[in-house]
Amino acid sequence: MMNDDLKEIGKGGIVEEGVFVRFPELVPAWGNHFWREDRAHKKMLLIGESNYFDDADIPYSDFLQPQEWYRNPDAKLIPEYRKTDVGNWKTYKTFTRVYDCMNRILDENHIEHEEDALCESAFYNYFLRPAHNTGRKKQFVPQPVDLDVAGEALTGVIRVLSPDLIVFLSKLAYNSFLKYCSEKNIVWEGIVIEQVNHPASWRFHNAEKSACYGKVKLEGLLRKYWINLPDE
Repeated sequence: MMNDDLKEIGKGGIVEEGVFVRFPELVPAWGNHFWREDRAHKKMLLIGESNYFDDADIPYSDFLQPQEWYRNPDAKLIPEYRKTDVGNWKTYKTFTRVYDCMNRILDENHIEHEEDALCESAFYNYFLRPAHNTGRKKQFVPQPVDLDVAGEALTGVIRVLSPDLIVFLSKLAYNSFLKYCSEKNIVWEGIVIEQVNHPASWRFHNAEKSACYGKVKLEGLLRKYWINLPDE
């Protein structure tokens, strides 16, 4: 059952009925240990970029038409056969690389945890409209309405979940959100907001000696901002 506060996000705006009322499949996922009663780690929200639909989805979804996607009450949105695919419980191989990093940091600090590391955090895709996978490329090109809705939606998600650490796994999403916050004069006091390479990027694994990229940077962020040390 959806959190009632999530239903209010964006209501009366571009998405008249509310972002997650229109797109209930896209609510953020958070596990049983996102909040740890033992305070072994803080609350972390991982942010991906978007979902992807392909040519076969075009007859069944208006995802290529931004205004229809967000505004038209009769628009074709997420087909039934796609609803599991777009859910934010991301357990497929790409994101396993992120969860492996989380498990390593938990293990090195002798913190008992769920085998599925997503249970220790929250995950959310930033853009609400799927990108078009043409078979040649899967790059998302956001339109102004995408940027406005995505910024408003994540602002609401942050206020509901109150994470201590936000890690973007997409440079595009990260830059877009920072720009949105700057334009709206939104300041997040007490929340660390960082970005690392997408786990599908070659930089995520191949920059072992650099603290600026990939899993090296991610594990550093987890040690510094996510784990609660005994004397904290």
